[in-house]
Parts: sequence; C-alpha cells; structure tokens
Amino acid sequence: MIARALGIVVVCLLAMQPWETAQAFTVGPAEIELEPYAKGGTIAWDQLEGVGGHKSLVALGINALARFDRLGVGFNFENWWLGEKLDDDAGIIPNEGRRFYADLRYGFRPTEKLELYPFAGLGYEHWSRENAVNSWTSINFPYAAVGGGAEYEHCYAKIGVLMPFAATANVAPNPTSRIGVTADAGLRLFNFTVGVFFRSVGFEDPDAKMVQAGVMLGYRFK
Repeated sequence: MIARALGIVVVCLLAMQPWETAQAFTVGPAEIELEPYAKGGTIAWDQLEGVGGHKSLVALGINALARFDRLGVGFNFENWWLGEKLDDDAGIIPNEGRRFYADLRYGFRPTEKLELYPFAGLGYEHWSRENAVNSWTSINFPYAAVGGGAEYEHCYAKIGVLMPFAATANVAPNPTSRIGVTADAGLRLFNFTVGVFFRSVGFEDPDAKMVQAGVMLGYRFK
C-alpha cells in the first residue's frame, strides 16, 4: 500500500515537472545539493532468537552534500515511525527512531559518465519503544560507516558497513554492538530521486537486530 501510494505520487510529480532541471547553487567554493525525502517500507525486529515481528515503516529526512571538486561532505538527518499500531508486539518492537550522520567522500571518474567514490562517516542514532518490561525503552549509540558508491548517468548505488559502538540503554545492561549493513540504489529523474533502501543493524548480549527495507522518494535542490 505504501509503495503503491509513493508510486502514484512519483507519476503525478513527474507529469508536472518541467523538462529543464534546476541549476546548481554555490556557497563559496562549494556546490550544494539538498534533498528532502520520504520513505515507506517495513521494519523487522528480532531479539532473543525469535521474539519480534514485522511492521510498516514511514520516515522523513533530508540529505545534504557539499562538493569541493572531487571532495564531498555529506550530511543526513532522518526520523522514522511505525506506520501501524503495535498489538501483541507492544514493548518489543521499537516504535520510533532518529539519526544524524555525516561523511567524507572522494570521487573518481573512470569515464565521463561514471563516478566512483569511497566514503567514511560517523553517525548517532536513537531508538525508543513503549511499555517494555524489564528492558530498555530508550537506547542511543554512535556508529562509524565505511563503504563505496557509484553514479552512472541517472542511476546510483551505495553500500556500506555500519559499526555501532558504545551503546547506552536507559535500563541496564548496555548491549554489545555488532556490525551491520546499509545499501541504497535507484534512479534520478529530472530533480526527483526514486530508490530502494536496506539497513540492518543490531546488538549482542542481549541479542537484537533491526532490518529496515523499502522505497524512497526525494527531490533534489541543486
């Protein structure tokens, strides 16, 4: 249902979009891109080897990128919520989260139309859940990310490894973080971005893992 609604929005917006894209704007030596976006998809939560469930997911966020020739500085803020009410999984599945993230990337152009770039960044993430019994209702963790991306004409793809550390919960014990994965891919049509996303991150001792996947729609101001 969420994917179908986003698809209808994409078609309507493309029908209204002029054939000329916006020109890039600059601040000093930097070329700036801003991209607010919306996401829809699913969230899967698994803890203690089987306790958990699946719910729909909605999110709003913004990407920002400052380009200095080959060097890029990126920033992301995102807030997500469950798209449906909790039932027998209340107090188990987190119902809201947000993150701040920034990275550095360096671009290479093997051909005129293809750009490849490695990236490394740091982020900070918060999850909350209601009515948890003898467990956390709020957890925070910084994380590092490394990976690479590619852009070819209207297509893009990006994949990275997430390494959370120093997680703190409002109810002890603090969990031990484990390595996760993030991946994005899609198309840029005029100033619109239509893509898919996957993100898996979690903890050990006590065991818990969150997987988010779905579709996104963004609009780039550049």
